[in-house]
Amino acid sequence: MLVRILIWLLSGVALGSNAYCQTNKIDGLLKKVHAANGNEQQLAALLSLCEEYQSLNLDTFDVYGPALKSLGELSTNTRNKSLAQLAYANWYFRWGWCDSALTFIEPEIAKNPVSNASTRDIYFKLRRAQSFYHGAKSRYATALQIMYELVAEAERYQDTVNIGLCSVTIASIRLAMGKPSEAIPWLDKAFAVAKGYQDSLPIVAGAWVNKGMAFSMENKFDAAYACLHTALPLCRQLQNLNFEATALRVLSNMYSKQKKYTDAESALLQMMAIRKRTGNTSILVEDNAELIKFYTNSGQLDKAIALCKLNLKTGDTNAPTNGQAGEVYTNEPAVRITFLELLAGLYKQKGNTGDYALTLQELVQAKDAFYDQNSAEAIAGLQSNYELQVKQNTILRQQYDLQRKNFLFYGALVVLLLVLTGGLVAFGQYKKRQQLLAAAAMADQQNQTFLAVKNAEEQERKRIASDLHDNLGAYAASMASNLGYLQIPDASEKVNTAFTELKANSNAIISQLNDTIWALKKDALLLTAISDRLKIFINQFQRSYPNIHIEVTEEIAADIELPASQAFHLYRMLQEAINNALKHSQGTNVQVLIKAAKSWEASVTDNGVGMPENIKPDLGGYGLSGMQQRSEEAGWSVQWISQPAGGTKVLISPTTN
Repeated sequence: MLVRILIWLLSGVALGSNAYCQTNKIDGLLKKVHAANGNEQQLAALLSLCEEYQSLNLDTFDVYGPALKSLGELSTNTRNKSLAQLAYANWYFRWGWCDSALTFIEPEIAKNPVSNASTRDIYFKLRRAQSFYHGAKSRYATALQIMYELVAEAERYQDTVNIGLCSVTIASIRLAMGKPSEAIPWLDKAFAVAKGYQDSLPIVAGAWVNKGMAFSMENKFDAAYACLHTALPLCRQLQNLNFEATALRVLSNMYSKQKKYTDAESALLQMMAIRKRTGNTSILVEDNAELIKFYTNSGQLDKAIALCKLNLKTGDTNAPTNGQAGEVYTNEPAVRITFLELLAGLYKQKGNTGDYALTLQELVQAKDAFYDQNSAEAIAGLQSNYELQVKQNTILRQQYDLQRKNFLFYGALVVLLLVLTGGLVAFGQYKKRQQLLAAAAMADQQNQTFLAVKNAEEQERKRIASDLHDNLGAYAASMASNLGYLQIPDASEKVNTAFTELKANSNAIISQLNDTIWALKKDALLLTAISDRLKIFINQFQRSYPNIHIEVTEEIAADIELPASQAFHLYRMLQEAINNALKHSQGTNVQVLIKAAKSWEASVTDNGVGMPENIKPDLGGYGLSGMQQRSEEAGWSVQWISQPAGGTKVLISPTTN
């Protein structure tokens, strides 16, 4: 009874406050929710309403979300319970809480197996939603894997609707990855399937929008216009506001590319009006990027920069204030890369070299985070395939054992007395051979998996090094070169100081990029190579500290080779230790010692005043926390040892020989 009263009151609120921004279809469904009697009828009405979640006003969704969950928990209908979880997850998805949404639907997938005809439709809805949520977080490989499995299952059961819907979704993911040529065959497949399907409007409308987007990305504007002008009436007939807004965004992009700014602005305004009708917490990433490009092309650079900054704010996306008063948070590296690239271009266009350099640094960090995430996912995928293969091998061994037992049983009945001794000997040999073959196959499989993982890691490392060299290295070198030509006559002392600092920072960027690329391009590095690189670094710094003597000593009986990642950690830790000694020790002598025989160790010793008592590595003083973190990642020990005669010794060594 309490839930019934709550639904009645909430329906009145939703109908009163948001009716002006709903589609006719949603308005009709809201009236059915208002008129429903009993928990099951109310739940069924809400589930029908939430099927339109792409067009549903978010305020309306916020009104019914809690009631939907409560009714789902009270329901005795297992189908409706699972569908209620899906609808509740889609509410979270609309807020951008994709990982939370996944926790609601993934337990339901096992409850609705595809093999059961009565639950198959729910299974497909849950799995498509699972793919959407991963795709929204730029986990494209995972999203595609789900969709490939789904389309194969749909074809197995000759499910025309889901073949078409899955094909359109795969095309959407391919477009998000910037691969229009790989999207078009899937769209053609969707069109072919839709011809034999009576209620094909959801498939056809989405396919025309995506095909228009694909042609636009390939700059085939005439074909794109034809597709979008076909798509827009279908989207309006379907009453899918998300499809319609996406089509308008693509249309605006093409107008902008052709410098038809009046038409581009008109399409953008129509798109934004539709987004406001759905009450999104923020305009979609693609919409914001499109608006920034429009401002850029039409010469409104300050507006474009302000919009970039608005979409680069970070924070707690689950906080209650998120989405209110225009508060939008962008934490995902893949999304930040989009806006950072646009912002860097805008600063460069305005000639703002300082902000341009800072934006490039942030872009490097975002790309590193994105590459790390993708590399980890690739390795995890290999591991998953390996585990799957192990399970398959276990099944094969079980089948073999069963066949072997049957063979022994029936063979023994026929020739037990005649070939008992010979049979036992032969079987023993056969078993041993099979065990050896199985062991060899397993060892070979493990070796192949190890090589595949190692190759994936090496390819990722080399690709990152190439990207750093070809892109950021070129930008940094160009920036440093251009700064060398600049002259500022009659500049104030403050300007000259800032200009000198900018030159120093640009040179530091180049130096650090060179160090990073030096390490990443190598498979492994010898201690002597690290020592030589360290001497170059010291030589560059020595001129700034003429009163301090720096000496590098090598006691290397047997040169030891370190993997590239560990070599880079050691080089950076020694750099930091030398910097600390030069800047903070107040000493006159710095000794760098690298020793190697069966094991190795490296140390930096100064004759200064020693470390303050209140400075601890875990507090981050003098960059010590970074050194501590690097040593933990490499599996080493780092110690700061006070010297009897004064000064500090930093000792780095492996924890095991």
